[in-house]
Amino acid sequence: KKIINNPYNPRINKNKDSSIIRGSILDKNNNILAKTESNKRQYLYDEIFAHTIGFMYNGNYGIELSYNFSMQTLYNETIQRLNKEFNKSVQLKANSLILTLDKNLQEYCYKKLGSKTGSIIVMDNSTGKILSMVSYPNFSPSSIEDTWEYLNSDYKNTPFLNRATQGLYTPSSIFKIITTITFMESYPDWQEYTYKCKGYEVFNNVKINCINNTAHGEINLKEALSSSCNTFFANLSNIIEPNKIAEKSEKFLFNKPLNFPLEYKMSSFKLNNSSPKDEIIQTYIGEGNTLITPLHMVLIGNALANNGVIMSPYIVDKEINYKGNTINKNMPKKLATVFSCENANMVKDFLKIMFDESKNLKLDIPNLSVSGNTGIFKINGEKKHMWFLGISPVENPNVIISIVIENPDENNIIEIAKDILIKALNIN
Repeated sequence: KKIINNPYNPRINKNKDSSIIRGSILDKNNNILAKTESNKRQYLYDEIFAHTIGFMYNGNYGIELSYNFSMQTLYNETIQRLNKEFNKSVQLKANSLILTLDKNLQEYCYKKLGSKTGSIIVMDNSTGKILSMVSYPNFSPSSIEDTWEYLNSDYKNTPFLNRATQGLYTPSSIFKIITTITFMESYPDWQEYTYKCKGYEVFNNVKINCINNTAHGEINLKEALSSSCNTFFANLSNIIEPNKIAEKSEKFLFNKPLNFPLEYKMSSFKLNNSSPKDEIIQTYIGEGNTLITPLHMVLIGNALANNGVIMSPYIVDKEINYKGNTINKNMPKKLATVFSCENANMVKDFLKIMFDESKNLKLDIPNLSVSGNTGIFKINGEKKHMWFLGISPVENPNVIISIVIENPDENNIIEIAKDILIKALNIN
């Protein structure tokens, strides 16, 4: 498929007809996002859809690249060309795309991210449809020819990097979801297991601190996950073999393709039984060498919200012809089943406690329940980045949101998450 869609494919270039009007790109509500007029491609919302729609220049980018072939292909070509023979004013129109993105939600998420480096993804839980995907720093597709050299040499901000699909980040405390599931599945008496947290502990000469050195006391798995107790999960390195965590991570699609149409990077998990003890300890609490993309992170939330099943994420709903009729439609499909419905609901409920009881994480949205997790991590011991993974409503999850912000203001990410949930769920 990538070869077919590649604009450098000689078969496409050879057969390309300048009289064919390239197909438009529309949002889920048929708002036009990109179209061709007078042989010029127009991007009606410019930077707001920059990393998703992309652009047509120097090899193309985004959906303009991955669906390049579709948008310059004529449906019923013979009929269209015959009509043009009889009526020269008839235009030859290629196929268009209807996305799963919601223009209004996309605009809102774009505004909320603002000039903060990072990304926001909102996904429909039951289908895998991406409702919004924004990344910053970004660029203007409308002026790409004029700014290409500058943007392409901006190594500091890397504006062409779609952080939602290509940004690799330490998962931090959110990885404790996978550690938890592994413990539940490999330790039959996990409900009876307790550990005494004193706020810190030394494992193999590595000191592990809980947030603010909080001593959680004698706690079980439910309490440890809902309070994100680092020492509890670090101690599990003495109980669960690294190979068990590695096996579960592979089921959660680490080191595996996600079958997404835009360019993306695979999340990385490298731990095994031969790994250094220090690395093993760090990995169990979400640090170490593990890396994950925001796109993959939203799928971990999907597994919790969707009874242990991960849906294949997609961003193009259907392809339509020049008459507006559907000629190809993407349907929801399962990508992986990673754990049981019972365990999914249990962990989801454990994490709901975090948002219900933590003063710093309270979203305070009336009559709306939220489950999920947050994470804070540092790059090279300096820059602090923050995650938010949210599932709502908990009883019958509708949306999943994944947010990562580099160097955020304290708790700013919580306010952003709250506002986006209210917008995505149409709460007045």
